[in-house]
Amino acid sequence: METFISFLIASAVTLFFVRRYLKTLTANKRAGSGPAGAPVPLLQTSPCPRCGKPVLSGASFCGSCGAALAMWNVHRAAVQVSNGEPAEKGKPRPVINASLCIGCGSCVDVCPETGTLALSAGKAILAYPERCIGHAQCVTACPTSAITLAFGNVLQTIRVPNVNENFETNVPGVFIVGELGGMGLIKSAINEGKLVIDRLRQRLSASSGWNPQRDEHGAIVPCPEDQAEPYDVLIAGAGPAGLSASLAAHQSGLHYLTLDQGEVASTIRNYPRHKFLMAEPIEMPLYGTLYIGDGTKETLLTVWESILANTGVRVRTGEGVKTIRRDREVFVVETAQASYAARNVVLALGKRGTPRRLNVPGEELAKVAYRLIEAETYSGRDILIVGGGDAAVEAALAVSKGGRNRVTLSYRGEEFKRLRERNQRQLQEAEAQGRIQVVRKSQVLSVHADSVVLDHDGRTLDLPNDFVFVLIGGVSPEEFLRKTGVEIVEKVISA
Repeated sequence: METFISFLIASAVTLFFVRRYLKTLTANKRAGSGPAGAPVPLLQTSPCPRCGKPVLSGASFCGSCGAALAMWNVHRAAVQVSNGEPAEKGKPRPVINASLCIGCGSCVDVCPETGTLALSAGKAILAYPERCIGHAQCVTACPTSAITLAFGNVLQTIRVPNVNENFETNVPGVFIVGELGGMGLIKSAINEGKLVIDRLRQRLSASSGWNPQRDEHGAIVPCPEDQAEPYDVLIAGAGPAGLSASLAAHQSGLHYLTLDQGEVASTIRNYPRHKFLMAEPIEMPLYGTLYIGDGTKETLLTVWESILANTGVRVRTGEGVKTIRRDREVFVVETAQASYAARNVVLALGKRGTPRRLNVPGEELAKVAYRLIEAETYSGRDILIVGGGDAAVEAALAVSKGGRNRVTLSYRGEEFKRLRERNQRQLQEAEAQGRIQVVRKSQVLSVHADSVVLDHDGRTLDLPNDFVFVLIGGVSPEEFLRKTGVEIVEKVISA
């Protein structure tokens, strides 16, 4: 009997609060539909970029389709139209871009307000933001421009192509997904690749009554590879975003072509981390759940190759896009080998552009990378840095800090003429202390599993080696985008 009475009391209390909540909703709805000046509804919503259903303000996920709304943070951000000054002033504070931070600790060393910045898990963090008074010495000292000063509610400004929530640029029919659009995470890139093909499929169905071929069971049949042009979509790049888009296009029966100027997943092959975080599974079209348990790029490359071998997706390697131009209803896409016609183009090129390569035997080994991230993760290793600019010297200084590694810097010149004064001074100190062996007038001849061979002023030098970082510059994709007509803008990411 006592249990029954308790149940009735609990039910009554629950009913009371539910009724009161419903009355509040009704009152807010009426107020919102009233005349001008009426109270604004408590529950603000905006359409989900994926499914269009209303989403509560501040929500992290769409309640209807489950999309993670953080994917569109950059696309929804306001374009900076001023002369570059922050839109809102206030107390300055450092903002650290974790993807650019290499964990060298330079910012921690130079900060006059001891303890403001610290290193945690190989990255710089703002440990005590209230101590910062805006000296900006950390900004100057950072070798990778990973730190900026922010004011008020502005988190950071970033330079990106002008892309909307549908991943379409200011050039109708040209789409950008992945790191080039401002979101560098592997998971985000894969999701964007799927979503952009969903958009294209809907647009093609609405505009031309497009219908994929189906077998006797109603399943979609991949479009024949030899079908006449124009392609429904041409995909440039076969990294995480490009391969995901290719798989989705193949699965949807679209007439597609995927081109990559290097090898498949060259973005991942060039990825310098021997460990990276993939904390949860990702659904790949045609493949299913993708999860990299040990978090290494070598394992991810193995999975990538397995996907290509088992899904039938078609990728042409060694063929990079040179120009894209509109010709009436289609785009003409030119490569060094051929010319193609496509109704739509998806650019999944990556953000770092095309790194210059050594073009020597062994450069395809997984231990060769074209960017250094997380210098703290390398310890007790034989590391070769190739290059003579600030990027190469700063990388050498970062991995040599504290004598953690045996570092060699290979430079084809005799004098470092293009270095910042600070880098020149620190390199001289590191060389004098034996932390960095500088081999001037040298070039890499070949790379091997456990060694690297240099030509040192006419003599052969064989060095033990675990990792090679080639930092000799590259070609930015911005020039290519401008020639295509895509605008490059500064966007303000708010807190």
